Amino acid sequence: MTEWRVENKESGRRVVKSDRIPLRSDGTEISGVLMILEDITDLVDERERRARILRELVQTCVAVVDRRDPFSAHHSARVAEVARAIAEAMHLDEAAVATCDIAGALMNLGKVTVPQDVLTKREALSDDELAMIRQSVLTSAELIEGVEFEGPVAETIRQIQERWDGAGQPAALAGEEILPTARIVAVANAFVGMVSARAYRPGMSFDEAAKALMSGTGTAFDNRPISALLHYLDIEGGRKRWAHFGVPLQDGQDTAQ
Repeated sequence: MTEWRVENKESGRRVVKSDRIPLRSDGTEISGVLMILEDITDLVDERERRARILRELVQTCVAVVDRRDPFSAHHSARVAEVARAIAEAMHLDEAAVATCDIAGALMNLGKVTVPQDVLTKREALSDDELAMIRQSVLTSAELIEGVEFEGPVAETIRQIQERWDGAGQPAALAGEEILPTARIVAVANAFVGMVSARAYRPGMSFDEAAKALMSGTGTAFDNRPISALLHYLDIEGGRKRWAHFGVPLQDGQDTAQ
């Protein structure tokens, strides 16, 4: 049996790992317990330091994208928030939840390679410009390929544009071939894109977005992340929490909650 204990002393925090090993004298009855104590304070401190640096790096990258694409400011942060909520509603493990969060936040990092006049264009984008935006998601995956995360963040981003029916890109993956984290972020991205108001158009209502997502079940999306999202909206207070998504953002305006 392994236990973790945090001791707060005047000299600072101390984290101790204890292992209890039953001792058996005749192979059946327990005659005693061997306890092994290990001070892992330095290891925990270093792990927390790395996690803090990683969070700050992700936040900086998101801020850079928001500056270049003011009409969809906060989109990445919102996708990350919604993706995390969906993953938690699906009871995924901590590493998968964190992967959804980080992938959602960094999926638009590749927009730094897209001309700003395309990002800020008010009228409909041309086919070439749309292709440029789609390619930027794959560029995001390439940019973070060498960064060490606990989960498959780069591959999750690379698969966001795959479809459940196999008609997506870049590898035409289908169904269970697509990472669960990628399926979640794809739903979160679509939802945020639909309900978020822009300076040039209003957002959909949550009900309209839910209907649109459900119509894509089995073709564009896996039904499980959609069901989890609807549960969060109606049961876990998501409608109230994300009501500000429908407030239009003007250039330079910040309504992040």
